[in-house]
Amino acid sequence: MSRRSIATVVAGLAAMPTLLMLAAAPAAAADSGQVQVSNTETVQAYLDATGKVDVARVYEQVAMQGRGTVELQNPVEAQNLRNLDGFGGFEVKDGVMVGRFDVEGEQRLRTVSDYTKKLPLEVQAVYTLDGQAVEPGDLVGRSGRLEVRYTVRNVTGTSQVVTFDDGTGRKATATQSVVIPMVGSLSTTLPGTFTNISSKEANVAGDGRGGTKLTFTMTLFGPIGTPTASFGYAADIVDGTLPKASVSALPVSPLESPSFKGGAESYKGGATTGATLTAGATEIDANLLKLRDGAGTLLAGLIQLRDGAKKLDAGLGAQALPGSRDLATGAGQLKDGTSKLAAGAGTAKHGSAQVADGAGQVADGAGQLHAGAQKLSAGATKVDDGAGKVANGLHLLGEGAPALVDNLALVADGLDKVDAGLTQLYDGVGGLPDQAKPLHDGIAKLRAGLGGKGQTGTLIDGVDQVRAGLAAATAVGGSLDLLKGGVDASKDGVVKSRDGVDRSKDGVDLSQGGVDQSRGGVDQVRSGLLDALATGGGIDQLDGGVAMAKGSVDCGVLCKGILTQVQGGLGQLRTKTGAGADGLGQVSGGLDKVSKGLGSVSGGLSQVSKGLGQVSGGLGQVSGGLGTLKGKLGDAALGLAKIECGLSNSTLPVCDPEVPGLLEGVGLVDAGVGALVDGVVTKVQGGVGGTADTAKDKTLRGGINDLQLGVDLLGLGGLDLLDAIDQLTVGADQVHGGTAQVATGAGDLRDGASRLASGSGELADGAGRLDSGLGDLAAGTTQLDDGAGKLADGAGRLPDGLADAADGTSKLAAGLTDAAAGAPALEDGAQRLSDEGTKKLVAAGKATAADYGEKYALIEAGARRAKAEGMAYGAPQGAVGATAYSLELAGVDGAGSANLGRAAAAAGVFGLAGGSVLLRRRFL
Repeated sequence: MSRRSIATVVAGLAAMPTLLMLAAAPAAAADSGQVQVSNTETVQAYLDATGKVDVARVYEQVAMQGRGTVELQNPVEAQNLRNLDGFGGFEVKDGVMVGRFDVEGEQRLRTVSDYTKKLPLEVQAVYTLDGQAVEPGDLVGRSGRLEVRYTVRNVTGTSQVVTFDDGTGRKATATQSVVIPMVGSLSTTLPGTFTNISSKEANVAGDGRGGTKLTFTMTLFGPIGTPTASFGYAADIVDGTLPKASVSALPVSPLESPSFKGGAESYKGGATTGATLTAGATEIDANLLKLRDGAGTLLAGLIQLRDGAKKLDAGLGAQALPGSRDLATGAGQLKDGTSKLAAGAGTAKHGSAQVADGAGQVADGAGQLHAGAQKLSAGATKVDDGAGKVANGLHLLGEGAPALVDNLALVADGLDKVDAGLTQLYDGVGGLPDQAKPLHDGIAKLRAGLGGKGQTGTLIDGVDQVRAGLAAATAVGGSLDLLKGGVDASKDGVVKSRDGVDRSKDGVDLSQGGVDQSRGGVDQVRSGLLDALATGGGIDQLDGGVAMAKGSVDCGVLCKGILTQVQGGLGQLRTKTGAGADGLGQVSGGLDKVSKGLGSVSGGLSQVSKGLGQVSGGLGQVSGGLGTLKGKLGDAALGLAKIECGLSNSTLPVCDPEVPGLLEGVGLVDAGVGALVDGVVTKVQGGVGGTADTAKDKTLRGGINDLQLGVDLLGLGGLDLLDAIDQLTVGADQVHGGTAQVATGAGDLRDGASRLASGSGELADGAGRLDSGLGDLAAGTTQLDDGAGKLADGAGRLPDGLADAADGTSKLAAGLTDAAAGAPALEDGAQRLSDEGTKKLVAAGKATAADYGEKYALIEAGARRAKAEGMAYGAPQGAVGATAYSLELAGVDGAGSANLGRAAAAAGVFGLAGGSVLLRRRFL
């Protein structure tokens, strides 16, 4: 077959695996749009008949289906990389085929290149003819019994440490050879000349053309399978040939494949079951050891019980049985005696009842006598106590009454002193107006210092003059306006001086005159401020008046607080006024400089023409400064107006008449002091009262007068009280002596009655107890008689019962002896069951859990390798990929047959790739 025909066959078969791959796989991610990307790798290797590798290639197929743009990066083998769909090449960077593809519907890329890696599988074939090893080529044309053995090995193993549960909850490790899990099959078709075919491992079927198809399935990973599989067949051959064999394999994940997932779960379940078995067996073994220990305790108890049973048996036979017969005889005699005792007890009970009734009546009478005597004694005692207290109180009263009379004299003296003090208080309050006079004088001086408008040398007049001066300076057309007008006129004259020096000089002179007028106004304002600040000026006079008012009389905290605040306000006023005077001095000095400057300008007009521009600018600044100064002086004038209103609300029309100034406040204080003095004198003198007042007048003198009269009357009555107390004391002593004798007699009577009541009570109690005891005795004797009868009956039956009991205890002793002898066997058996049973069961459980746990850990490690290393080169990111391996063992049937078979195998590579997807779906 020509190269072109082989390429045509390959191209025709290539579409099938792509469609199968897309049907089996979900949509993969693409750079843009919706494009499904899948990648299949098929490694095709050609082996000779013994399994030695001749040549290997890898076929790549990328299928893209959908609409969008794909930025493809597919890992490939670059050695001898060829395009199977055309003559164009591919761009490969560092083993990755890259490209940008616009997909509209379906697009495929197919390549082939040399496979340079080590194959994951090794295949070895061994042949014997009639029991003798032969080379494959020696079988051609021969006859005999042919045996063929194939060995396929998974050679991807690497040494890894796996971790698992040892069955007791602790982690154990083991080093294992972990392979990439591989599954596959080897198939061969025997020709019709092969007869009497046999195989223990193959699935056998006809090929429909007279031949026999053998298929061997391989699970090439542990523990579900083994990394090495060995199988084969035997057949009788005539004119023999050797058919080819094909091996197909692919990686699988045993944790995800439906075919192997159950097996993996069984190993996991085996590990869990082993751990559960270990835990249960451990608990059973611990309970067996407890049973062994309990058996030892049981043996000790059985021995004690056996010895007790023997003693009971001996006691019943030798002692209890003869004694029971004697007991039966004595019980009969006891029954006769109790019958007689019951009859006598009934007679005694009747007599004791009569005695108890008489004793009770005596006890009742004695009790009543004792109660009356006790009340008499108690009353006499209380009377005697009262009489004694009265006598003692009268003695104390007699002893203290003279002192009481003496103390009344002291009270009278004290009241006289109080009356004298009230007289002094009355006179002192009357002189209070004279004492308040200095306070009025101080307030008058304070008011004089405040003064008023037009009163030279007073504070209000000084503030008014300062305010008027500032107002005149800042008023429209005032000195500041004249100054500013002169400056402005000078500025205009300077501008116009360009037309003539003479006109400029007149303007300068006019400006200088305005400056002089402004300076005069400022000096006048400053002079008024300095007069107010001078020693003895208006501010000092006001401050002196306030200080005099504070020191002249104690007018209270509120009054002093007001005057202190006034002094503080004067201090602030002095400070601000001084600052204003200094500022006005600076203004005056500045105006002097301006005036001198204008004089210089007037004298040097010949030189002005060169600097008229500069002079005009300077005059503009002077004009602006004067405007600012006017504003500040206007603010100062407004502040002084507020100060003037604060000093007196009648000085200016703008003052609020409802808000009193300092002058009005001082007047109110003066009036308040007068009212306070007058009110204190009137109320205090009225409360003290006169010498003739009584309590009805509700004055202190009236109360003292009545109190003095009462004390005098008490003094006179005290003498009569002393005489009466002496007489009462003598009588009380006599009463107390009589009540003491009565109390003594009543006590004797009470004691006698108490003893009588006690004795009769004891007699009654004794008689009652005797009657009750005899009743109990009678009842007891009756019960005793009944019990004696029952005792006699029971004693008669006791010997027979004791005989039966003796027989039972003999049997019990024998049984306990046998049980004591067998108990050690129970203890030994529990120990043997622990040693030979449960401990081995624990060990088996641990071994099972560890074995299954290790095998499941091996499966997990293989699954991780299948996921990470399952593809020979890898798929594009986001694409679904799969790798299949196809190994072709050459047959021997004559010259040229091997080459023809290889060409046919190459044509079916992509069909194998699609079949690998189906095989993958079968095992996954």
